Amino acid sequence: MILDTHTHNLLSADGIISVDPLFDSFEHGKHYSVGIHPWLTGQDNIEETMSMLDNIATRNDVAAIGETGIDRLRGASEEIQTHIFIHHIKLAEHTGKPLIIHCVKALDIILRLHKEHRPSSPWIIHGFRGNAETARQITSRGIYLSLGEKFNPDAILNIPPHLLLAETDESHTSINSIAAAISPADPTLPFNNLKRLLSTCKK
Repeated sequence: MILDTHTHNLLSADGIISVDPLFDSFEHGKHYSVGIHPWLTGQDNIEETMSMLDNIATRNDVAAIGETGIDRLRGASEEIQTHIFIHHIKLAEHTGKPLIIHCVKALDIILRLHKEHRPSSPWIIHGFRGNAETARQITSRGIYLSLGEKFNPDAILNIPPHLLLAETDESHTSINSIAAAISPADPTLPFNNLKRLLSTCKK
């Protein structure tokens, strides 16, 4: 069973391992997400990389698209990042796979594009550390929030239980410990949400 929504740990056996389109060491029995991180959007061969992304995204062991998104503090221009993010949105819709989103000071763009594209595939904002109001704003759109080792405790009460996910990202803390911290009443809740989310997506 996949428990960890987003991890960079290549050794993970129960997580969705985030890799870029140049990755070529897929291991049998593991699950991956593939995308162009906003920090890497300034590379010269970006169109070629997007083409590679399209090919890899159809693999059966690729469970999600991303991480992708907008980062106003790092990466290419906002215009270029938005162009690449929209490419990921369309790819997620085409493959029927969830979209894992990196968002730094760009929630306005993310929510605007969500409204414009009206996606059928689930969107997941990973590593959420925002406050209660931001949590309400995002989840009111039906967007999932994935929390890691560091999170805002005030936000928890404003995340609908069915939209709460857990992740390790780059942390060495176990996914079970993180789930227990963000959902102490029912540590299995984020895991069951992820299972349900993935089961509703196209195969």
